[in-house]
Amino acid sequence: MVIGILIALQINNWNEERKDRITEKSVLLELQDNLERNMVLIDNAIADIIEINETTGGIIEIIEEKKSYPDTLIHHFGQMFRSGSYILELNTNGYESLKNIGLEILSSKALKNEILSLFEISYPGYNKHSEVINAIWGSNPRSWYDYFYIRPLEQGLIPLDYSTLKEDKKFMTIVRDLESGRNSILERMKLCQSETHRVLQLVQDELVKLSE
Repeated sequence: MVIGILIALQINNWNEERKDRITEKSVLLELQDNLERNMVLIDNAIADIIEINETTGGIIEIIEEKKSYPDTLIHHFGQMFRSGSYILELNTNGYESLKNIGLEILSSKALKNEILSLFEISYPGYNKHSEVINAIWGSNPRSWYDYFYIRPLEQGLIPLDYSTLKEDKKFMTIVRDLESGRNSILERMKLCQSETHRVLQLVQDELVKLSE
């Protein structure tokens, strides 16, 4: 009779363990999907900032070398002021599901710590940093009104007086401030990119183990 009870307990424990692993696999699949989507968002945002900074660098070079006015500057000036919010709407549904179920469901303690670090520290830290930069940008007046024609239905900006603009130190300060802010955001964003990629790989490795 005792042996029968022990066997029944073992079977029950095996069933519970099997249910936990099914649940773990399900939540990891959702996390994998979230992280893959986040990688796309982050990659696109990084490419966007790099493109704008290349444009800004071109403007700085043209103005500092006091080159004659090229028509391409209309586009470049418009791009330069695309400071954007860069507060990423990252996917966290999988992480919320995991929290609701309980992180203890994860077999790997190392993976649990990595997921916690990414969703509780890295992502919120990045967006907090972006909020600070945006607040600094937002506290400045819309400086392009002082320097450009506003064309609501057309892209790009046309300087009111290019010859004066080239000598305006305040304008160059604004340009470099925008560039510096974007570089600061870019540095944090690349950190999130690296950490997201690492956690995604760990989740994929764990899913392989659970499928064996």
